[in-house]
Amino acid sequence: MTRRIAPSSLGRGRLSRRAVLRGAGGIAVALPFLESIQPARAGGDRPVRYLQFMHVEGTLVDEWAPSGPADAMVLSAILSPLEARKGDIVVVSGVENAAAAGYGENGHISNGHTIFTAAHNTHDNAMPDGPSIDQVIADRMAAPTPYRSLQFAIGGGNLGEYQAIYAGAADPVPSDTEPTAIFTQLFSDLEVDPMLPPTTIQRLHARRQSVLDTVLGSLEGLQGRVSTADRVTLENHADKIRELELQLGNEGNAGAGCMTPVLDIPPDYDTAPWGSSWDANRDDVSSRLLIDLMVMALACDLTRVGTLQYSNYDGPTFPWLGLPIPGAYTGWHAMVHDIPNLADKSVPRAVFTWYMGELAYLLEQLAAMPDGDGTLLDNILLFSTAEMGDGASHGGWSLPIVLGGRAGGALTTGRHSNQSGHTTGDLYATFVQLLGLGDITFGAPELTTGPLVL
Repeated sequence: MTRRIAPSSLGRGRLSRRAVLRGAGGIAVALPFLESIQPARAGGDRPVRYLQFMHVEGTLVDEWAPSGPADAMVLSAILSPLEARKGDIVVVSGVENAAAAGYGENGHISNGHTIFTAAHNTHDNAMPDGPSIDQVIADRMAAPTPYRSLQFAIGGGNLGEYQAIYAGAADPVPSDTEPTAIFTQLFSDLEVDPMLPPTTIQRLHARRQSVLDTVLGSLEGLQGRVSTADRVTLENHADKIRELELQLGNEGNAGAGCMTPVLDIPPDYDTAPWGSSWDANRDDVSSRLLIDLMVMALACDLTRVGTLQYSNYDGPTFPWLGLPIPGAYTGWHAMVHDIPNLADKSVPRAVFTWYMGELAYLLEQLAAMPDGDGTLLDNILLFSTAEMGDGASHGGWSLPIVLGGRAGGALTTGRHSNQSGHTTGDLYATFVQLLGLGDITFGAPELTTGPLVL
């Protein structure tokens, strides 16, 4: 399926203001605004965003970290795709997800449910007793955007053991996974005229508002026909719909790169529910599409908080890499568990390097998107991690953490920061501080001491 907008116009050797670049995932991205071919970019302060990127099955912990001096780091082979953006990142080593060790579930649930929450187990369907860091940031930002946060799952939205996002105790937040459905949800009602000032963005809410009114009416009609417990459930659901109504009334503050995106999806990519976007063996396609959609959503100020999460840790064979996966094993997951016994680790090394290549692509798209006097990469805090460090042992120590962007000038990049002895709770308290949202401790109180000095 292909969605197209009118082609850019080129006139007498000059780039038009509608000129675009096509990202590898198929999203059209506005060219950076160049002084020699058009009026200067609009200045003024731009909002700082937060985006988290989670890959799966950890990494090769003994090969991952950079070498050399902290301010002149030499990237490892696994981190090598980030070389061109080395000046835009901070590699953080040594941080532990301490909450996972005492969670009391299997290794994937314990790590997946705590990676962003740093919280204890409620023992209510093994869900954590507190919110994830992205939702805390979204609450504190209280941004005037149509969406409080966006969550995209690469490889299927039935997260199960890897339900990582929570609005509060035992309150999971769902993720979207299908590119055309996301496009329709976010951009089908978007009107942007790039000839007008870059803050001009109009969203048409009438159709969505009428749908919400109908849903609320249906819920009210059910109130007298259900049990007391079900009435509480319906009231909570109605409250969330009313919150959505308020959010959809927000217009945000779109940047200069905001435009209706173009999806170029391969003909054999099944866009039906439970189609290709649920197939981890199409993650090479899904990853680029969802990265591009997320970047454009941030550029259009549809949200200021997002998650990109690879959701299938068990059975991908990564066919685009041309590797013998699973080889003699029952699956990729089984191969990861046997990494300590592999004489040749080139196969898992290539997979973990591929994830870093996708992170590098994300950094490139953020850097190509104009935003105020700079780019989205200047005005974002990007957090990349896996759900565990050592996938073979389900170990939550030595998480493979990369921070990207400059958080509006609050983060100094181009270096390695060893934070051995510190926890994800400490790191997340640091994020809140970097984003100018106050000071907190985060997660299980006995597992955090407060913000780090990065």
